[in-house]
Amino acid sequence: MAERRPLWRSGPAIGLGLLALVVLPAEFVANDRPVLLWLDGQVSSPAWSRPTERQLGGTLPIPADFHDPAVQALLARRGAVQLWPPVPFAPDTVAPGLPRAAPAAPGWRHPLGTDDQARDVLARLIWGLRLSLGFGALVTAGAVLLGLAMGAWQGWRGGVTDLVLQRLTEIWSGVPLTFLLLILASVIAPNLWVLAGVMGLFFWMGIAGVTRAEFFRLRAQDFVRAATAMGVPARRIAWVHILPNALAPTLSIAPFLAAGAITTLAGLDLLGLGMAPGTPTLGELLAQARNNLHAPWLAAAAVAALGGVLLLVTLLGQRLRDALDPRLAPAKRIVTPLALPAGVPDAVLEVRALELDFGAVQAVRGVNLTIAAGEAVALLGDSGSGKSVTALAICGLIPPQATRLAGSIRIAGRQMVGAAEQTRRAVLRDSIGLVFQEPAEALNPLHPVLRQVAEAAATAGLSRRAAQARAAALLRMVGLPDPVARPRALPHEFSGGQQQRAVIAMAIARAPALLIADEPTASLDAALRASLLALLDDLRQRLGMALLLITHDAEAARAIGGRILVMRDGRIVAQMPAGAALRGADPALQRLLAPAVALARCPPPPGVPVLEARGIAVTYGRGAPALRGIDLMLHRGRTLAVTGPSGCGKTSLALALLRLLPATGEVLLDGRPLPPGSTWRRRMQVVFQNPATSLSPRLSVRRILAEPLRLHMPELTAGERQARVLVALAEVGLDAALAERRPAGLSGGQRQRVAIARALIAGPDILLLDEPTSALDRSVEAEVLALLARLQGQRGFACLLVTHDPRVVAALADEELHLEAGRVIGHRLLQTSRSPNLEETVS
Repeated sequence: MAERRPLWRSGPAIGLGLLALVVLPAEFVANDRPVLLWLDGQVSSPAWSRPTERQLGGTLPIPADFHDPAVQALLARRGAVQLWPPVPFAPDTVAPGLPRAAPAAPGWRHPLGTDDQARDVLARLIWGLRLSLGFGALVTAGAVLLGLAMGAWQGWRGGVTDLVLQRLTEIWSGVPLTFLLLILASVIAPNLWVLAGVMGLFFWMGIAGVTRAEFFRLRAQDFVRAATAMGVPARRIAWVHILPNALAPTLSIAPFLAAGAITTLAGLDLLGLGMAPGTPTLGELLAQARNNLHAPWLAAAAVAALGGVLLLVTLLGQRLRDALDPRLAPAKRIVTPLALPAGVPDAVLEVRALELDFGAVQAVRGVNLTIAAGEAVALLGDSGSGKSVTALAICGLIPPQATRLAGSIRIAGRQMVGAAEQTRRAVLRDSIGLVFQEPAEALNPLHPVLRQVAEAAATAGLSRRAAQARAAALLRMVGLPDPVARPRALPHEFSGGQQQRAVIAMAIARAPALLIADEPTASLDAALRASLLALLDDLRQRLGMALLLITHDAEAARAIGGRILVMRDGRIVAQMPAGAALRGADPALQRLLAPAVALARCPPPPGVPVLEARGIAVTYGRGAPALRGIDLMLHRGRTLAVTGPSGCGKTSLALALLRLLPATGEVLLDGRPLPPGSTWRRRMQVVFQNPATSLSPRLSVRRILAEPLRLHMPELTAGERQARVLVALAEVGLDAALAERRPAGLSGGQRQRVAIARALIAGPDILLLDEPTSALDRSVEAEVLALLARLQGQRGFACLLVTHDPRVVAALADEELHLEAGRVIGHRLLQTSRSPNLEETVS
């Protein structure tokens, strides 16, 4: 299948480009003067500058009328050669010798006829289209520049600045544009620049609103926090890290603004409030059509021209939006169903020879899978093995970038591949329940949780009261009675584990035959993970439904019992009972399934603390304190693990130490309070939890790693910075060829290695690790843990490790500080000795 064409080769872009080529040089396309004139051995362009009759050899000093027979006779006597434009009329030329009164119908001399002043309609359309396109470009450029500036300033400053500017914007948006133009028309004669300026003062508000929202969203991203922790100046953060990422949604609406400007100009000209009378515009031609209803060609030409240009601009806007966000543009897909005989009688799911391609990438290669009623199956594999896209294909949620789907998917005996959309939706709705990995994204943040569960129950045809009762019963079944007691509570008022229970309640609302859970416990702590897995297995047994668990966690796969299917490189490579022994199994399979072994450690003895925190407290708004008087010390070469359940304040503590959150208490660096400014930030760096959001998506790896050097080591030359970047990549086990890639071109493990290299490249004394492996699969997690331990041994930095995973604590930590509800409830030393072969032990 052919790949999607780039934007400049799309139909709207080509059509708009051809239109621009025709109308922009309007003087050489529609004019009552020749484009070129050879006279007395000299070449001139009368279309560009009108000559007088005296300049052509006549006697009168008046501008020459090249349609005048006397002028043509004069030129013929002098042997002149003329090259005329395709349309030999200017927009204000009164056509001579019309066979009937104006407006004249279309004919060979005037393909679109003339208006009521005997002027050629085609010539006026060409000039009017040029004016409309230029006007739309002017208004859009002004609106984008002003809107970007205002929206960026509001989104970056926030607080009182944003509040005041937002109120002023709302007041200004209430001023009627037409009323303002009426006032201007009574004072001055409107022209192109005046109208463009006035409209630009109104059109910028949409751009500003989108830019403001993007700045607010991006300010909370980990890559912005990482830049702040690095000490990057605020101006550079806004200009380099936020603005390029905010441009995509902002620029995608620019063509729609241009279409609105063109329409507005046409409306003003129709009302007589636009350009000066006689100016060739689309609105003026619409006014001609309104005043001459007996000449339908005028309306046809005006409507076709205006509608055509608006259609091209709007379609270009849609293609630009799709180009900037490819997820919105579904690719054409080849679907090849596989004809099979009658299926297994008791199977709720049968997958045979399933293949799924993304261009040249074969994500799924001949997968065969059968799940019987009431059976529990775990699909286990590393990141990129194809397990999640297999589950999405089963659910009918294939990513739009998929280019080919082949094979057979039977749900409750019904073929889904190639089935009619209505049939497929009905079967999926009645037979499949789906639990997503991120519950916060699966719930609507503006609707109460109880209402969302009730809406899911109502799809079974229940009345409103019955749906409410069903929702309450479902929430109690999953161990979450709080939304029933608080019917107006929104999703953000619940913890991550509670949100996931609500998502499970929605998934089982129609009593599905098969429940698919895609990494449902990846972002939860150990206690919540165990309780969620127990809940899923209990629901399977109580409701008699089958369960397909997608996971990279071997313990989770074993917890649900049943069968474990191991996936690698798009294929199912092994199948075994959950309790099977690993003796004789493939080494890669043993690496994936074997439980983690705690590392033996021999930490250096504590010395003078490099960092000390006293009485750290954090409160969000008017709620309960997130942290209550936390004290800790970090020593060189040693790792302090901060553990505790979700919501206990672990991440808030790390952000407070970095001054990324407002906090009370005292932070001492080498026994002295943190100084003002950002020079101290070179000594304290951070690695965030999610590698996908911790790196600026618009910067290359080379620029990401060079930024700390440029900031904290300005004395380095460009060549020295480049050399240090390559050394940093080698230290974290990455090839130098990856330096020019952007984060999207890296795997999860590679992105986390880049984040570690960025944190260490300037030689910090303290490294803060916020759940550094929770988003990684087991094998990549082992590599990252081994890397961190090796680098700490080489460089001797102090480390604060935020985690809820006891395996990570055992692998890296020398001390453990346990939090609950924002308080320290335990502190212990881990009496271990360091293992000589770290990677093998972690694995």
